[in-house]
Amino acid sequence: MIPSRDSRKPWGKYLLAMNKITKDRYLPVGPELHQSAQLIDISGEKIRILLDFPTLGEPHYANGIHADVIKEKTLKYYDLRENEHPYAVKSEAETRVERKGNVVHVYMSAIRTHFTPDNIEVIRVGDTLYFHVTNLDQEYDIPQGFAIFGAENANILIMPGETRTLKWVPKAPGVHQEMQGYVRVSPANANVPLKWGTGKQL
Repeated sequence: MIPSRDSRKPWGKYLLAMNKITKDRYLPVGPELHQSAQLIDISGEKIRILLDFPTLGEPHYANGIHADVIKEKTLKYYDLRENEHPYAVKSEAETRVERKGNVVHVYMSAIRTHFTPDNIEVIRVGDTLYFHVTNLDQEYDIPQGFAIFGAENANILIMPGETRTLKWVPKAPGVHQEMQGYVRVSPANANVPLKWGTGKQL
């Protein structure tokens, strides 16, 4: 891949070789097998490999352009006021937990290094929880992830200014630490009040 397009008169000084086969090149340290890539200097009489590195995915027919072509047209800020999701929160002050019978809605925010609320008590076995997570970060390159161990669906990725929902039905009592927070689950017949908070012991 040469920036702009494949050409006998390339635009730029570098070529990126994006290869599929990596036979005996990298240690098998995880479930994903990497592909290989090389950054090559093509500006002189002879090519020179500048960097040889593993990469993910098979970039068939990939191409590139100079950053100057698009940088002024790139959205870099997401306005929370434009989030019209029915379960969105626009600040940490709007976060809350609401119970309707056996259904619990958690209106949660995520920003940089923490979630609000990060401690929830008391959920009961058999409850159905909906975590509605709003990413309060608004810069384009700060997505947030959210997952709960044992949830029967995929993790969610929340882009800046966006709200997404994860459903969870706890199967057993205990304290479930999730993303630097805690959800305490009591037996199904427990008669305990619903409480939540952030950064404090409940």
